[in-house]
Order: sequence, then structure tokens, then C-alpha cells
Amino acid sequence: MATKWILLVVSLILTDCWCVNIESLNGNWTVRSDNGEYHDIPATVPGGIYSDLMNYEIIGDIFHGFNDVNTKWVPRLNWTYFRTFQVDDDLLRKENVNLVCDGLDTFADIYINNVLIGSSRNMFVRYIFDVKNALKTGDNYIEVRFKSPIEMGDALAQEQAKSYVVPPECPPNEYNGECHVNMIRKMQASYSWDWGPSFPSVGIWKNIYIESYIETTIRYVSVDVTDDGINWHANVDVYLAKNGKNKVTGQLTINLQTDGTPIDEYIDVDVSPNEYGELVKNFEIVVPKNIVSAWWPNGYGEQYLYDLTVTVTTNGQIEDTKTQHIGFRKIELIQDQLNYGTTFYFKVNDLPIFMKGTNEIPLDILPERGQDPTLIETLLGTARDAHMNMIRVWGGGVYESDYFYDTADRYGILIWQDFMFACAMYPTYDSYLENVLEEVRHQVNRLRSHPSIALFAGNNENEAALRQSWYGTSDNFDLYYNDFIKLYITTIQTEFNRITRNKRIFLSSSPTNGVESISEGYVAQNPGDYAYGDVHFYNYVADPWDSNVYPVSRFSSEYGYQALPGYQSLITAADQEGDLNMESEFMYHRQHHPGGNEQMKELIEFNLNLPENYNVNYSKAFIYKLQIAQALGIKIETEHYRRYRSTLNDQGLGGTMGALYWQLNDVWLAPTWSGIDFTGKWKMLQYFVQEFFYPIIITGHIDSQRNLDVYVVLDSIYVIGEQNDLTASIQVFNWNSLQPIHTDEIAVDVNEGESALIKTIPTDQYLSDLNCGDVNNAKFNCFFSLSMRNSNGNIGYKNYVFPGTLKYSNLPRANVRIGSVTTMMEDPSQYSITVISDNIALFVWLETPVKGEFSQNGLVLTEGTTNIIFHSKEATSEESLRNTLTVIHLMDENYM
Repeated sequence: MATKWILLVVSLILTDCWCVNIESLNGNWTVRSDNGEYHDIPATVPGGIYSDLMNYEIIGDIFHGFNDVNTKWVPRLNWTYFRTFQVDDDLLRKENVNLVCDGLDTFADIYINNVLIGSSRNMFVRYIFDVKNALKTGDNYIEVRFKSPIEMGDALAQEQAKSYVVPPECPPNEYNGECHVNMIRKMQASYSWDWGPSFPSVGIWKNIYIESYIETTIRYVSVDVTDDGINWHANVDVYLAKNGKNKVTGQLTINLQTDGTPIDEYIDVDVSPNEYGELVKNFEIVVPKNIVSAWWPNGYGEQYLYDLTVTVTTNGQIEDTKTQHIGFRKIELIQDQLNYGTTFYFKVNDLPIFMKGTNEIPLDILPERGQDPTLIETLLGTARDAHMNMIRVWGGGVYESDYFYDTADRYGILIWQDFMFACAMYPTYDSYLENVLEEVRHQVNRLRSHPSIALFAGNNENEAALRQSWYGTSDNFDLYYNDFIKLYITTIQTEFNRITRNKRIFLSSSPTNGVESISEGYVAQNPGDYAYGDVHFYNYVADPWDSNVYPVSRFSSEYGYQALPGYQSLITAADQEGDLNMESEFMYHRQHHPGGNEQMKELIEFNLNLPENYNVNYSKAFIYKLQIAQALGIKIETEHYRRYRSTLNDQGLGGTMGALYWQLNDVWLAPTWSGIDFTGKWKMLQYFVQEFFYPIIITGHIDSQRNLDVYVVLDSIYVIGEQNDLTASIQVFNWNSLQPIHTDEIAVDVNEGESALIKTIPTDQYLSDLNCGDVNNAKFNCFFSLSMRNSNGNIGYKNYVFPGTLKYSNLPRANVRIGSVTTMMEDPSQYSITVISDNIALFVWLETPVKGEFSQNGLVLTEGTTNIIFHSKEATSEESLRNTLTVIHLMDENYM
């Protein structure tokens, strides 16, 4: 580290600095509507029109009640943002002066001193406009005139329809959304989705500033790291800004920090625009493996990051310096031929890794709010702590902020990065494809240096949508097929491969059959074939707690079930308690998934009873039991995928190496597939996630022959140490006793990165011998409890298997109560809570309005006393927490 600073000091002493100058235009602006009705509204940049109108109380909280439809007038107006700013002589003396807009949402004309200096048409592109001749010394005036995205989308759709319609034109009626979002390069979900509202914002959603420089500045330092077995190779592209000479001559000074002596290189630069208009210098740094440490995904090692600093000098004077954090890791997507199908798994640093994770929708439906570092740290920190190693950034949202990917780098969360195309066909006329090319160039160069970026995928579900005619494309398949190839292959993939020089992983769609899709012309006859690639799986008509209904796939990149947020969260979005009646207008309004409310009810009733509708606690019971159904369903499905990592069935299916459930987060309070609601509170699912993604699990599965197969799955020896002295305990509990009636103990021999079958039990005979109820009629009064320990004590989480449907079982009554609540001496923000029960209690749920999370929740209690830790995120006390804590369980009389 010392060498780095010595070099920098010497450089500054020997040369004058003509460094690029940045004058931020963030901060206070004013906005007006072009119809004259709204004017002189204070605005904040970065920001957006909904945020500004809420802050000035022109509209109420858009996330409350029916305000999503009550504010539909907002995106139908044109809005102009404006302000004055100062410019001094020193700035204007520099040869190059630009306005840089990191994010404009979406269609805008930009004026400075009433001179049109440029326009935008894509919220995912950084726009750079030459403004030197438009500026003057002293006061300057800027206007950013946004056009209604609704009107622009409609106009583009009408023009497109002169040739042919690009479907879908509009979302389902239940979405309460807007039409023609596929015509524009804007967050697709901002026009609504089955989990979110329609808020098509406009605004300056990222930084905006004036930059000035003499010769050039650094636009990107983009790095692709490869491995030859002996050395790492950092393939670096330095993109330089253009100037009036259309050429940059000078020198690049490179400094790479290592664990030993830094690597310093000096590279002469003499570049003119290439055929793509880019001023780019390519070079390679060879890095011996003994002077840096490898970057590993979460759970497999440390996340070592190193500073690569590039300084550009022209005429002996420093122009600009940029530092990029890089990690040294090798990542491969292995698609080897099998007797039936192909593999589909990731190797990182030559180690096959099962990808455990989730899908991320936009962090907020208002894109400027999704830049919040605290929100990012919270969500990605939760993912890390829940043992995730991959998150899919879904293709209907936005390319997330630099801080998001920096945090993923630090936390070891690999990113499956979709390009922003989802659930639609898209146009392919020339100017649209040129627009997409700008997006690809900016986002790929901005993101690809991050070691967390595992791959880029062309879109979400569009291969399947085309082949399966989701939008009526079968009548003119060849037309839409040609569009698919033109957009995702000829345009996006070709440009992606050019930029990365074929050094990065690209998939044309998700789901896709991977190499098999390619062999079939990129649109397979059966996209999502279980023998190939990745699968999206949703089934709302089968019992979610029966693992036999789930596919045996190579990689599952989407799956899940809907549930409601907790009652305490949901009531904050409603006007009155009656709105939470499942038959209320509010509840139907919030449900965007067609038929979703009926599906949620059926999801519960596969295994659990609901009270009669007239019960005053019906809504609370519905929410509680729905969260149980969702959480246990996704748990059972995830454990199913983890079991199959080392196994092929008799059809040659299996070798499953990825489980990314749908979905991590929410953008409003409504029925959705998330594990964390819009207020940040965890549903029962999120508590289960940290258990079913634990690095070692014991899991049971009752197959179609009624055999209980018990498996141990071990991802990494980090969790148990080198000494693998595991013992598994299989206990049988009667519903009415906290003492097991039978115990089997098994010495476990499982290797790192494997799933091992440790015991097969003929379930019905086994339980019949233990007098566990009317086995012939599947009315059991017993269940299985599974656990593990080693020489250091219990390891991992307890698991359980219910041999029959719970609603047909004679479930136990229990008195469950809170015992003591005490502050933890080592951390006063943590509280130890004692839960006491006099009998077996299922899905014991603790809740408090105090912000924070419990160490476990939704527990199956098989002991009289259980200790749980509450991690408080706000000031409280033992007394306050004790007085606000509630505890319920499945047989609580208020929820029956």
C-alpha cells in the first residue's frame, strides 16, 4: 500500500494536473407540467416526478390504498425540470465541456440557455452532450423537458402497427397497468407486473453534472480476468473520451495493488476512434498467482479485491485517474454431454458450486429510490447471511447501481445479470436496435469488471414465450422468430462478444436449453426442458408440500408461491381494518396475478384448514397459514433440488446444481412471491431460507412408493471443519409428547459438494410398528424429526417430515408462551427470548412491531423451552419488547 501512495505523490510533483473537472448539478431543481396546471414545484435530483409530487403533497402516498390508479394522470403529462447554475471562466477555458446525464427516465429534450443540446430515449444509457458553445460565464439555465412515456409508447406502437403488431400490446386487466411498454427502453415493470403497481415515472434518476477537460477523460476501465493455470490475466480496456482532435496521444500509468509488490506498467497511447466510434486502449496484465488471493463466492472462501488504478497523461500532464476494484476468479458454465441431455452448472476457480439464491426485482418501483445504499446493504446482507451465493437481476427491472454490484463483490454474491427485456416480443427496426446497442455498450462496460458478475442473459422468458405462443405469435412464427434472432443474437450477443472478446458467459434467454437451444437455432422446441439448461417452474394446482410434483432439472432459476405480507405490514397500506377482508375491493385490487386469490386459498387448503369466513380472525388466520404454505412449499422444493445435486434418476435427469427461488424483495404491499415485504419485514419464508440454504442440511423425502429417503447435503467443509464426524438422528415424535418415541442414529459419510442418501425407511410399516395412528387411512399421529451433530455439538438446523396431510391429522393442542426477555451482554441490540411450550407446537410464530429479525421463526417445537435471539434495528428495552411480543402456533384457537 505504501508503494502506491509514493508513486502517486511523485507523479503529482513531477507534473501539473489538468485533471477533469466535475461540477455537479444534483440537488434542488424545480418542475412544472407543460399543461400549466402545476408549476414551481420544488424537486430533488436525482429523483423522479412521483417522489417530487409526494414531497410537495400534490399527491398522497402512492403506495397507499388505491393511489396507483388515482395517480394515473401523472405519467400522461409532460414534465419539465429546470434550474440555474453557475459557470466560471476556468471551466470554459478547457477545450472540452460536456453535460453528462447518468440516467434520464426516459424521453427528454435537454436545453441549456434555450439551446437544444441533445435528447434521450433510453433510461439505461449514459448521455454525454457537448455544451461548450451553449454555456456562458455566470448564470446558466437548464431545462430537461420530459415527454409522457405513455404517449410516446402509444405513438411508437401505432407506427409499428403499420408493419405488424409486436405483442403483447397491454398487460392483463388485473394489473391495472399501461400498454406498449415493450416499445420503449424503460423499466418494463414500471408499467405494472403481477407483483407490482404501475408507476411510469419520469425524471433525472441518476447523477447529472458538467465535466470539462483538456484532451480526454476516462469513461470506463473494464476488466475481464482469465486464468492459464499458472498466472491470472487481467485483460483491460480503457475507454477514453473524445475530443475535437478525434485522437488521443499520451501515456497510461497502471498500478495494480497485490499482496506483495505492486505491479506498475506504463503504456503509450495513440488511439483514434475505431469503427464503432470508440477511443479504447487494450492491454493485458499478467499477474502471478502467488501475489494475489482468489475471490470466492459466499461460503467458499474470502472475497479478496484489489485496486487497479489507471492514470491517463497527455503532453506530460495528468488528465484523469480512475480506480477499479477487481477480483481474481475463474468462472465457467459447464454444459457437458450426458447420455440424456447436458449438464448445466457453474465452476468457480475449478470447483463445481451449487448456486443457492433468489431473484431480485427492482429494489424500488421508483428507480431513484433503488439507489439507496442502506436498502442495498440490507437486502444483499440478508442474502449473504442466508448463505446465498447467487442473485438473478431479473430482466424486467433496471441494471442496478454501482453500489449494488460493489456490495455483491464484497459479499461474495454472484450475479446472474439479465438484459432488460422480459415477457414480451420487441421491435427490431433500425433506430430501436441502435438504441439497444448504446445500452449494451454502456452497461456491459460499466458492469463486467465486477467479479460478482457471473453471466449475462439476453432476456427473461422470451424464448419460451415465442415457442409456446404466449402472445399469439404462432400464427406468424417466422416473423417473430426472425425478430428474436435479430435482437438477442445478431445485435446483443454479437456486440457482447465483441466487447468482451468472447471471454464472458452469455445466454440468449432464461429459461433456455443452453447449447441445445443454440443447436436448434436459439429457440428450442421445448425451452425449459429438464434435461438441459435452466428451468422456471410454477405449479399452483398440485400439493406444494409433496416433493414428487417438482421437476428433476439441471438448474432451477425461478420457482415459488404467492403469500401476503404480515398483517402488521399490510394494514399500513389500507384505510381500515375491513380492507383486509379477503373479499374486499382492496384485496382484489392488490392482487395482480390473475386468479391469484383463489390460488392462495387452494395453496393453504392442500394441507391446512381455514376458519369459517365469519370468524373475526379469518384474515389474520389466512395470512398466517398462507405464509406457512408458501414457506414450507419453497423449502420442500429447494431441498428437492439440493438432494439431486449428486443423483440421476432412471430417466437420466438430475445433477441439479442451482436453486434461485422467486423472489427476494417487494415494491409494494400486496400478494407476491417475496420472502421480504415492502416494509422490510420478513415473511416466514425468509426465516426458512436461512435454514434450507445452510451449507449442510439433513432432509427427508417420501417418494411415490411411500419410502422415506433421508439425505445429508454438504456444500462446503467450512461449516463443519476438516473432521467429518457427523451423526444423524432420526426421531419419531407423537403429537402429544415432547419426548421422542423412537430414535435412530446413523454415522454419516458425506463428501464436500455431495448429497448422500443415508437411510431409507418404509414409512407406513415403520410408523405402524410404532402405533402411529390409522396408517391405512393416512391419519398419522406421529412425525419425523431430523437433526445432525458432530464432536462439537449440534450442527445445522432441525428438519421434519410430516407423513400425512396435516389437516387430516389429530394435531396437538399446546400452551405456548413467552418466558423471559433479556438483553444480551455482548450486544445490547440483541435480546434473548425464551419460548415455553407444554406440548408439540407447529409453526410457532413470534411477532413484534419493533423493527428487527428473530434468529428463527415459524418453528416446530419439540422441546419445552427454546431460546431465540431478536436482533433489534431500533431502540427498545426488555420491557417494551416483552410487552409487544406475540406468539401464535398452528393450533392456536384464534386461528382455527
